[in-house]
Amino acid sequence: MVSEALPTDVEELRRLVIELQAKLSDERSLHERKVAEFETRIGALVVTNARLTGLAFGQRSERLHEVDHRQLGLFNEAEQDASSAPERELKPPRKPRGRQGGGRRRPPKELERIERVHDIPEELRLCPCCGKPRPKIGEDRSEEIEIIPAKAVVIVHVRPKYGPCSCAEFDEEEDRAVVQERAVAKIAPGSIFSNRTIAYMLATKFVDGVPFHRQEKLIARMGVEIERSVMARLAIRIATRLASFSELMLADIRGSPVVRMDETVIQVLKEIGRSPSAESRMWVATGYCETGEIVYFHYDSSRSGAVAQWILGDTWQGYLQTDGYSGYTALGQREGIEHVGCWAHIRRKFYELYVLQGKPEYLFEMLALIKQLYEIERNLRDRGARGEIDIEWFQAERRARTEPVFAAILAWLSAQHALVAPQGPLGKAISYAMGQFDRAVRYVEHPLLTPDNNSTENAIRPFVIGRKN
Repeated sequence: MVSEALPTDVEELRRLVIELQAKLSDERSLHERKVAEFETRIGALVVTNARLTGLAFGQRSERLHEVDHRQLGLFNEAEQDASSAPERELKPPRKPRGRQGGGRRRPPKELERIERVHDIPEELRLCPCCGKPRPKIGEDRSEEIEIIPAKAVVIVHVRPKYGPCSCAEFDEEEDRAVVQERAVAKIAPGSIFSNRTIAYMLATKFVDGVPFHRQEKLIARMGVEIERSVMARLAIRIATRLASFSELMLADIRGSPVVRMDETVIQVLKEIGRSPSAESRMWVATGYCETGEIVYFHYDSSRSGAVAQWILGDTWQGYLQTDGYSGYTALGQREGIEHVGCWAHIRRKFYELYVLQGKPEYLFEMLALIKQLYEIERNLRDRGARGEIDIEWFQAERRARTEPVFAAILAWLSAQHALVAPQGPLGKAISYAMGQFDRAVRYVEHPLLTPDNNSTENAIRPFVIGRKN
């Protein structure tokens, strides 16, 4: 019997009960910690599963939206998120409405017009009574857009040669050489392909994301056979010819007061000394020069922050806007460089949870605050584009309007940080936002900076599309 093993002394029994209670309390605490840990892990797995399901089957407007690249002027840089994405995503679903103003959108005026007159036969234009021509009293006009499919043609360049003249005076001339117009300048001398054809191949691959093996089939439908290996060799050849131009672009990047940077995975199948499955990186840097915006691409096998340091050089100083990738941290801490964060990356983490968790009100508050930043940006830049405000007023007003919004965002993050598990999906989103907050608010310090890095992300997007093709 258990009772026979128990002590008979009351004090001894009390001590034993206290020990058992303490042990039970410790075990209960351990159990509660494990349950909380498992719940956090389960929540993270649920979010990850939902995110992967969304990437495979769901709507991708958050990831694939278009952006306005017209950043040549100070006030023409309104971001897409300021005008469409936040409003569309934060408002409840509504029935689609027709375009405001109605009516059919006319073809652009700059398109070439080809008139085709559809007239009645001449005999029908005569008066049935007297036989005289009937007077023209007007005409009806209608327009339609016609896409002319690409076709291949052969351009024959003819350069006549002119020899010596038969006159007596010509015999006394010292210069009796045959005269002829110079040959057409070609980016790839000796190539059978014109400059325009080569530009078409390269733009289709690197701008539209259509790989050479697909272009091979597209061009074959035009009646021309061009192997992908030929296109690949041409691309390498043109890259070599344009190396000096690329160096000038890099020099302009290093002279820009504001630079945005990003990178994406790219795979090279036949690279000497590397496995075909090895991942490389395509880096992109955007900046400004006197003629407008510069977009500079650089391929490297490494994702190390040393690549970003090489692009900017050892002496560059200015504002560097990036996402939260740790490879930019050391560069952002260099003297003379002001590191600026990206509100789109902060917002994206909360937006994913907002959708996956059934659009809870407390997450809506955070998204609504970030939306205010974009609304302020759009409003002020639109006014600047209309000439209503100057740069100084824009800077001062943007600082004044965003300051209370920044304070509200930080207060929300601090309050929620004390309530959620740090390793959970929301805890990680909050930790990321708090870690990036000091950088993210710095975009108000320079008129060329915007709340996010979306323009640079969109510049590198063709490589993402090309990965899938």
